[in-house]
Amino acid sequence: MLGGQCVQRKRPSEPGNSDASSPSPKRPTTTSPNPRNVVIPPDVAPVVTYYASRAVHFNAALSAKSHCCNQLEVELAALRLKNAQLQTAVTGFEERQKRCVELPVLHERRKENASRVGRYYRRSLVRGILKSLNEKLPTSFQFSQANVNIAAERYNIDLDLPLITTRKSVFSNEEVDRELSAKDQGLVTDAAYLAIKNLSNGGSDMPSLNSLSVRRRIINGAIQLHCVPSAKKEDGCRRSVPDLLQYLYLLPNIKRMIQNLPVEENGRRKLELRFAGDGRCNTKRTGTVMCLISLVGEGIHNASREYSVNLCNGKEDRHAMESTLAVTLAELKSLVKEGIVLGDGESAVACDVSLMMCADRKFLGLFLGILAASAKYFCPYCFASKELIADFSIESWPIERSHDDAKNLHGKKTVDERKGHDALPLLDIPFLSYIPDTLHMFLRIMGKLVSQVTVWAIEQGRKTELEKEMERIGVNFSIKEEETKFTWSNLDGNDLERVISKLDLHSFLKDSEVSQGSLTKAPAWQLKMADLRALCSARNLSAKGRGKSKIIDRLVDHLNANEHDAELKRILRKPRPSHVRPMVVSDIVQLWKDYRVLHVALKAEVSDGQYLAPDVFAAKAREWGCRYVRTTFEEDVTPYIHTLVYHIPEFLRKYGFLARFNLQSVEKKNHLQTTVFHRLSGKGGNKSSYTLQCLEHENRQLYYRLHDYVYEPKKYLKKGRRRRKERRTRLLWLPTTMPKRLHQTLQLLIL
Repeated sequence: MLGGQCVQRKRPSEPGNSDASSPSPKRPTTTSPNPRNVVIPPDVAPVVTYYASRAVHFNAALSAKSHCCNQLEVELAALRLKNAQLQTAVTGFEERQKRCVELPVLHERRKENASRVGRYYRRSLVRGILKSLNEKLPTSFQFSQANVNIAAERYNIDLDLPLITTRKSVFSNEEVDRELSAKDQGLVTDAAYLAIKNLSNGGSDMPSLNSLSVRRRIINGAIQLHCVPSAKKEDGCRRSVPDLLQYLYLLPNIKRMIQNLPVEENGRRKLELRFAGDGRCNTKRTGTVMCLISLVGEGIHNASREYSVNLCNGKEDRHAMESTLAVTLAELKSLVKEGIVLGDGESAVACDVSLMMCADRKFLGLFLGILAASAKYFCPYCFASKELIADFSIESWPIERSHDDAKNLHGKKTVDERKGHDALPLLDIPFLSYIPDTLHMFLRIMGKLVSQVTVWAIEQGRKTELEKEMERIGVNFSIKEEETKFTWSNLDGNDLERVISKLDLHSFLKDSEVSQGSLTKAPAWQLKMADLRALCSARNLSAKGRGKSKIIDRLVDHLNANEHDAELKRILRKPRPSHVRPMVVSDIVQLWKDYRVLHVALKAEVSDGQYLAPDVFAAKAREWGCRYVRTTFEEDVTPYIHTLVYHIPEFLRKYGFLARFNLQSVEKKNHLQTTVFHRLSGKGGNKSSYTLQCLEHENRQLYYRLHDYVYEPKKYLKKGRRRRKERRTRLLWLPTTMPKRLHQTLQLLIL
């Protein structure tokens, strides 16, 4: 107790002494008098001491700066009426600037928690108690310091006055939405948000998690979401394509883009949509197939401009695609046939929809009903067969497949009669609208070139030199030898770009003879351990040993001593390769250089100097294909090489710039959805739908874009790049007409 006289209140049910002038250590025995009969010295401030119902004892020294005694009594009376369990006694002492509250005892359960958690959490418990008490006390009474004993430890906590007195309990919708935007953009879980909230001024400056949840449920309905019951475990979700386009039209930049489209002869604008699809494995048992659309005229090629329309649990399967995509495909067909009117009133715009599709070879084959790339008729655009895939003397393979051919051929009996058609395409659009993905084309072709070089380096015993050269150019690459084969690292797109431009093949390769399939080991390595031990037992050899290598070495020694053993010769001797040809390193280097020219041309826009006209590209691609067959082997020609040589020029003639259609942004979207699956969804457990949660997250992203809540992180340059940029900026003032020697001297002075 902090000194001063005390007037104690008695409980109504207990009789006690009516003397109000001195405190008594025992429980009062008189009835509680009227609050207005309390005698309070007029020259002192009140001090409130009360007992909470949860066995927490508080001694509070408080100051009331602007309230008189009568107003205090009214407030205390109202407080007793609202909280019958709170027993309040009023006493006075000298006015103090600092207000404190004594918390000597906590509930037993809080003691147990305090013994397990850290110091900060204990203080947060105190802050929580004080906040709840602050709501029960009169508005003029506020705490500024707390002394608390927790688990035999005493803490003196200086409470920040704004934390208690100016605590913001009501946040506007805009403030809550901005907090929710930052939480979603950073993929912050609810538990992490609570931890951050407690660190931020005790949580007073951030909205509560409940307010975020309320706003999140409201924003999730920005675009209506529909269940797809035909998905695996009925875990599928979709967005209506017309509803999505109507919402996108609300965004200022998209609305401006659509309104600036040229008006066709029929008085309508032409809106180009690119439809894409891809599959992924979220876990070993959970796979997802997603379908997206993007606005070609938007001109921004990143994951935020890929809009999911269908997301289903399952794997890439033709039967599953037919059932789960039925409604989405019907909407797309209706848009292509009838168009759409975006907006309403004076800003309404009537548009015809032009649809095109881009996907990797697996998804595209399933979508078109074409057999896989390993089939005899592998190409989704022409009727070329595997016998002619490496014959680049053929001048052209035009795009000749059509929807009518699929109707007529997919029901035939033999493979030659069907010509690769296994089912009908899911969309009735021209085959020239199915654009090949240049990203996967580069990954597969360049991966094939790197694999060839790796095999030749292993043949020559130069794999260590290859690994050192990869390390020199900044690529993480390693080769491992297993029992039956060699394996090496898979390289991503950035690594392959670095390899094709910086790798020095002369540093680890020598001119020699190479063979097709030369890394194939002897047939004995394909046998099981039981069969190898049986061979040893039949020849009175020891069959002990854990690995195949020891037993095979034992059989090889036996064969060297007994060369007449025909069975061991067949099993242990490596077959001679049938295809052997000389390998010239300079030819491989030229092959890589020519392919890099084609690759750069596909990424360049029409106005760039590295762009190649369709006819020029066709001639160079066909020349490169012939060089590829001469330098390597015909068996190494893949369907992507066939598409590059014969079909890419036709798409260049129609679309000009193909890199804007590739799946780079789709792959990034795939990665982001996988992250949302692992961090912000229930992963399908406890009867939750992770596809619904992912699309709700994307609904919120569109809402943030509409209200300009998206945070754009600052882009930083590396130190060396920033310096080079500054140097280039400082050199701009030098006139180009000055003498060369003087120009160089001034450059040196500036640098």
